[in-house]
Amino acid sequence: MVVLSQMFADDIPLPRGNAAKCSAIFVMLASFSYMLISTEVNIVAQQIMLQLFISLLAGGVLKLCELLEECRHIPSRYKNGWKAFNASFNLKGYSCGIVTSVLFYCIVQDRKIDNIHFPSSLAWNVSNYCFCCAFLKVFGFLDPTPAEISEICEESKFNVAHGLAWSYYIGYLKLILPDLEERIKRHNVRNVLDCKENWKLYILIPFSCKVYGKLEKMDSKIEFYQNLPEICIDRAGIKARSYKNSIYTIYDQNNRPHHCVLEYATPLGSLFEMSNDASAAFSKEKRLEQAKLFYVTLVNILNNSQECAGYFRLIPYDDDLEERQMDSHFLSTMILKHLAQERIEYSVPEQTTWNEILSEDQLMISKSDDPLPLKSINH
Repeated sequence: MVVLSQMFADDIPLPRGNAAKCSAIFVMLASFSYMLISTEVNIVAQQIMLQLFISLLAGGVLKLCELLEECRHIPSRYKNGWKAFNASFNLKGYSCGIVTSVLFYCIVQDRKIDNIHFPSSLAWNVSNYCFCCAFLKVFGFLDPTPAEISEICEESKFNVAHGLAWSYYIGYLKLILPDLEERIKRHNVRNVLDCKENWKLYILIPFSCKVYGKLEKMDSKIEFYQNLPEICIDRAGIKARSYKNSIYTIYDQNNRPHHCVLEYATPLGSLFEMSNDASAAFSKEKRLEQAKLFYVTLVNILNNSQECAGYFRLIPYDDDLEERQMDSHFLSTMILKHLAQERIEYSVPEQTTWNEILSEDQLMISKSDDPLPLKSINH
């Protein structure tokens, strides 16, 4: 490893250190020294306190604006207002700033300054400003808040969930979904999957990221039926790498069997393992956020995929919440609802379809009271 690190020392980025903060401390000392040389210490203290107060006040107003945006996401991201407040404000930095301001005030409150000319030279003001900026840098006032970091990651596609969703699509779904219907037809399981509208892959997305190897352990009304024949693809140097899917039987309240191709979204298991590994520094709250972002990203990917259109249905659910509110057959009940909904959507045109049929782009209808024949726009 040492040899490799030496060979590629110019190519592999090293972890960032504390050079920025050390430089900021140097700027603080240099600026403070210059101000002490040119002005009395009590004047320097008051001017620094004033500048810091203005900077903190301005920063607080900006963070308040950010808090107003985060309040819109309390139900989906934070669950309570305190977490949203904590995500919008750097509480550690502001508490340090308040203490520092109080100390400055205590130092100078008994020192009266009468008929003293405050320094107004450009060099002195620049030094004062540099000192305050360096102070804010050292004590973390300028560090991005969790809300800002989350926004940057989401806009720039830096989230773990984004990479996992794309990997799941390109490395798995894009390979097995286009051929799913043909495999069902070709291997004589049509008698089991009798409803063609259910000839698709149903993907479970638990926001807790708890992915079980056997669905029977999660719900006794779900039973493994059989595997669809595997498909073999040469992939990443692996000859005839196999991919297969499983058919499950789901029993309703009257113990009538219903069948579908069902599985978990396997990348969620990686998120769960990350949250249990201390070295990953991945909390349960971050895991929940990333699981939801995984779902949103996967929906956007699949909705724009021509190869996979019509061959999937995502089933998201918050099982940590539902386990406390639903019975032990919560999962089977939810899957059956999706199966029934699929049949309804398959047999009845969606509202958007009817809107397109009745739009003015298709028909021109006279607005007069007298009945007139319909005229096509193209004529």
